[in-house]
Formats: sequence, C-alpha cells, structure tokens
Amino acid sequence: MKKHTLFAAFFVMATLTRAFAQLPPSFSSEWGDVEKNGLQEGKIIIRNIQRCKNISIQKGLNPCVDKVIDVAEKIDANYLAEIIYKMPKNGNESVIDQAVSIFEDISLYKEIIYTDEKKGSNRNLFPLVEERFRNDGPGYIQIGSHLRMDMLSAYDSELEIEYGKDGFFFHQKNTSPLMWRSFKAVKDGNMVAGICCFEWNGDYYVYALGGIRAPRIPFVMKEIERQFIGRIEDFTVFYIRRFKIQR
Repeated sequence: MKKHTLFAAFFVMATLTRAFAQLPPSFSSEWGDVEKNGLQEGKIIIRNIQRCKNISIQKGLNPCVDKVIDVAEKIDANYLAEIIYKMPKNGNESVIDQAVSIFEDISLYKEIIYTDEKKGSNRNLFPLVEERFRNDGPGYIQIGSHLRMDMLSAYDSELEIEYGKDGFFFHQKNTSPLMWRSFKAVKDGNMVAGICCFEWNGDYYVYALGGIRAPRIPFVMKEIERQFIGRIEDFTVFYIRRFKIQR
C-alpha cells in the first residue's frame, strides 16, 4: 500500500512539474498553485500587487513585456494590478492581428461595463468617449482621446499601439489630471495601462499592468484600491473576451 501511495504521489508531482514548466519561469516561482492551475485552465488571472516590486514576470522574456513593465515603473505606481491570460498558439496564429483591430477601436470603450460588487450596481465605465486625433504608421498607431470615467472628471488620454515580430504592445496614459469633485485624484501622466501579447514556448500570453500613482491615505486607501482594481479588471476582461480563441 505504501509503495502505491508513494508512486501515486510521485506521479502527481511529476504531472504538476511538467504543467508548471510550461509557464514562464518567473510566473512559476512567484505564484501559488491556484494561480498556476487557473492559467493552465484558460482563466484570466488578476493579481492586486500594489507596487512594481511585486511584478511576477522578469524583464528579458520579450521586448513587449519589457515595455509593459517600463510603463508601470516610470511612474512608480503604488496602486497596481497584474493581469495574465494564456492561450495555445495552434489555432490562434492571428492573435496579434486580432489585438491590433480590437485595441485600435476606441469606440469599444463605450461598451465596457463597470460592476461595483459592494454597491451591487452596473454602469458604463466610460460615459464619455471622444477621439480627438489619430496617427498611423508602419507597425504603429497613436490615438488621442477625451474620456470621462465613472465618478471622475473628464480628462485627455493618449494611447499608442506597436506591433511586429516581437508581438503586440499597447500603452495608454492620461495627459491631463483626473479630478474627484475639487480634489486632484491623479496628476497628468500618472494613470497608465500597459498590455502586450507575445509568444513563449508554443503558447500566446496576454500580459497587462494597470497602475496609478496617487496618495495612499489610510482612511480612503482601501476604497480607492477596491474601485481601481475593479475598473482594471473589468477593462482588461472586456478586451480579452473580444479575442476569438481556439482551445
């Protein structure tokens, strides 16, 4: 009986080791089993990591990943969420083209719904969406917009898309402050999102960081964090679900 038990345990460990070995090594060392299993099962993994030092992927894996990390590190984000999604390359060879067509369509912002689970309400994340300008070049798109996020003042935003042999990279930042009533909640340039799609070891990954640099005031910090993470989650999940994925 003991031999059978040891064999079964060895078999399970070997199977898990092979499964986890398919993930980028930095993920495997930083994550718990629930996150690893969830990613392998096709779930969208969302981690409230708060600061850049807790990013679970290392630079050097892919140039697009490096750019996403740079986006958060440049502002030294102190409210930060990390989102990861995995899909097989086989059957999804058009995923980079899909990413470009999805993220260049800024009108899709009007369809994003923010769910406030604490208040039990659903509403448009961006009640106001206006495209101000657009510049296209080889492997590059730049779009300027005027947006208003739920509960905050209208603000200007700029997004950039780069795509090519290394994969897909999306970067967005506010170019004017965000106000909450008369309080400057976020300074210009201090709310960012970086999203990339890249190939690694026979699979495609979507990797994203969404962050802000804002005061961490003890009596409102948890509420800011809750609402910010909720918005990042709804924004990213909305876009990932727009991909047509074969499994």
